[in-house]
Amino acid sequence: MRIVACDDDVSELEELKQQLQEIGRKYQLLLDIRTFTEGEQCCEYLCLNSADIVFMDIYLKPGNGVEFVRRLRQHRLNFKLVFLTSSNDFAIESYELDAAYYLLKPLQPERLEQALQRCGVFDKEEYVTFDTAVERVKLKPKDIIVVEVQDKYCYIHTAQRTYKVYSSINKVREKLTQDYFLLTYRSVLINMHYVEGVYSNYFLLGNGFKAPIRVRDSAAVRNAYMQWALLQD
Repeated sequence: MRIVACDDDVSELEELKQQLQEIGRKYQLLLDIRTFTEGEQCCEYLCLNSADIVFMDIYLKPGNGVEFVRRLRQHRLNFKLVFLTSSNDFAIESYELDAAYYLLKPLQPERLEQALQRCGVFDKEEYVTFDTAVERVKLKPKDIIVVEVQDKYCYIHTAQRTYKVYSSINKVREKLTQDYFLLTYRSVLINMHYVEGVYSNYFLLGNGFKAPIRVRDSAAVRNAYMQWALLQD
């Protein structure tokens, strides 16, 4: 699990890292902790690399943690957010930016554990593995937006990156058995959680992908999506 932390106070950043490491040892968690003292550097890193949890100090010099997170959210980056602060001044903004927790300084181990619990750290994670040409990747099914086939390869799209896998769509479907995956076309498998619009011949997904709907089974495909969507309310 990769955790990214940004705080311009080096001593507080080190304290956070040490407490995270202690919690990791306590619960036997494999944590990859990356730290930054500047919001701009942190944003640049997160735009190129995935993270499960981001700890962001609100009062940064230079910059403002809220504005940095707002920029990251515009890129649709999928991470759990914990704000670090010494006051409650930005509580409303943290809610608007879908923060999992609002962690007040000075840090207390029990509060940090609560923040991690809100981020789902102690939940049993479900992963599937795929082999690319250069590596074996481990992905959470819920993070997969869409799978499409091109020239005998499956392209697995997540919010962070796209993985090119030599496989048939049927082999991929055998691993993605969750009820929120739907085959809209013979070569396209979507995660219905990411559907933002349904049109005459395609689904519009959150990453901008237009998933075609097969003409012959158009009614059945639409009905499958509508039945699933009704159960989510």
